[in-house]
Amino acid sequence: MKTMICIGDSLTEGADIVKEYRWPQRVGNALAMNVTNQGIGGDTTQGMLSRFSSGVLVKKPEFVLILGGTNDLWWGLEVNTTLGNLFSMVFQARHYGIVPILGLPMPVNIDTARKNDFSPPWGGYEQLVKEMTKLVDKLSFYANESEVVTIDLHKPFFDARQKIRQDLFQPDGLHPNRSGHRVISNSMVTTFQGQLSFYNMQPHR
Repeated sequence: MKTMICIGDSLTEGADIVKEYRWPQRVGNALAMNVTNQGIGGDTTQGMLSRFSSGVLVKKPEFVLILGGTNDLWWGLEVNTTLGNLFSMVFQARHYGIVPILGLPMPVNIDTARKNDFSPPWGGYEQLVKEMTKLVDKLSFYANESEVVTIDLHKPFFDARQKIRQDLFQPDGLHPNRSGHRVISNSMVTTFQGQLSFYNMQPHR
């Protein structure tokens, strides 16, 4: 059985979602793969990088799914710093024979998020959206240049009119609900059956 470790923040951990409906669990079931969830709520890419050796490299999975950056931007960290952390994990994984996969972070539903009483992002929500778009664009570009497989978890959360899909978010506007996790897992499975099919991943019947 193939193995994959998913390292990230609360979007990977599955905040307020029952385990069986979280996307890592769904992906594992769909692909008959042993998937380990290494998401930690509130983590930044620096935190992910600091635990990458003990959490991923020493366990020697076939794949590692790296999804992070939202918390970096929330706290006003530079996009290039986030990119550096993400690609450091990519290159370390490759060095140890692990196939890295980069997730393009999902957007934030700012209209809903504003209605909550938690502290807003550094620089405001408009700045967060601007920096998130920049991160997704740069991450896509450099991943393509480095021949790293990416899974777009950004576009699926917009409708045909480029409006945020309200039906995919929890009331906090930050985390995907059960339907959102289904969208994420479907994107993951499609990528494994397409771009990563040369690893002979077979869907679970």
